[in-house]
Amino acid sequence: MILRQHTVSESSGIPQVEVNTLIRYFPEGITAFDIEATGLSPLQDRIIELSAIKIKPNRGIRIFSKLINPQKLIPQVTQEIHHISDEMVADAPTIDVVLRDFMEFNGTTPLIGHNAKFDAGYLASAMHFTQTSFTDIPIHCSLQIAKDAFKKMPNYKLGTLAKELKIPLVNQHRALDDAMASLRVFAQSIMQLKLKNQTTLIKKSHLFSMKDFDKNSEFTIPVKLLDLKHNIRQQKEVEIKYKGGSHRGSFRAVKPLAFLPMPQGTVLYALCLISNQHKSFKLNKITDIKQINR
Repeated sequence: MILRQHTVSESSGIPQVEVNTLIRYFPEGITAFDIEATGLSPLQDRIIELSAIKIKPNRGIRIFSKLINPQKLIPQVTQEIHHISDEMVADAPTIDVVLRDFMEFNGTTPLIGHNAKFDAGYLASAMHFTQTSFTDIPIHCSLQIAKDAFKKMPNYKLGTLAKELKIPLVNQHRALDDAMASLRVFAQSIMQLKLKNQTTLIKKSHLFSMKDFDKNSEFTIPVKLLDLKHNIRQQKEVEIKYKGGSHRGSFRAVKPLAFLPMPQGTVLYALCLISNQHKSFKLNKITDIKQINR
C-alpha cells in the first residue's frame, strides 16, 4: 500500500487556495477517491485499483493507492484503457484486504468522485460481497457540481474538465491521477459558484451516503436478465419491456452500459435509443428482454 503524508507546502499538486477552499467547506476533512476495474459494470466487474487523497485540517494531505488482484483475467480492451495488466496485479492483495485498509484510512470522511455513483457502486458491491458494514459516509460528485459551475464546457468528462481548467492529468484512467483531478475540479467548482456555506454546497454535489445502501437487497442479477451481461460486455443494443416511463409496457431499444447498485435498488444504466439520453432502469421493473439481430 502506498500511504504517504504531505504538508500543504510540499509538492502535492494542489494549490493552497484550493486546499483552503476545501477545508473551509469541509472542516472535518474531505477525501477524493477513484476506482479502476475490469469493466464498466459494478455488479459483474471487479476493482483492480483504488486510490484516494485525503485532506484534513492541520494534518496535511495523505495519499492511499493500491492495486488489487481481481482473481480473474483483465480483458485486453480494459488493459488498453488503464494499462494495468494481469502481471501487475498477480501479487497484489485481494479486495477484502484493500477495502479494510481503505476504510481504516478514510473513516467516515466525506468522499468525492467524478460521476461518483459509479465509483460508489463498485465500493458498495465490494462491501456487500465482503460483508463490510455500510458506514455513514457522504458521497459527493465533482461532475454534478461542475455542470452547475461551468455552463459552457464541451462536455463534462474528467479529461475535458482538467484540460479546460488547466489541471494536470498525465495518467488519465489511473486511479490516483483521476482522484487528484476530481479533487481539483471539485474545489474549482466551489470557487466558481461562490457558495455561501456547506449546506448550499451539499444541495449542489451530494448524492447519498454509503449507509443508504443498507436499503438495497438487490446485489444479484435476476436470472431472467442474465443475458444482458453479454450485451453490456459487447456494448450491444437490446430491447427491454419496462413497467414505467412514457413507454410503459412497450419494448424500447437501449444500449446497456452497466448493472449499477444504487441505494434505492440496482439498476440497468443504459443509453435509451428513443430519447438518446442515459437512463437508469430498475431491474425489478424490467419484465422482458428481446435481442436485436443486426
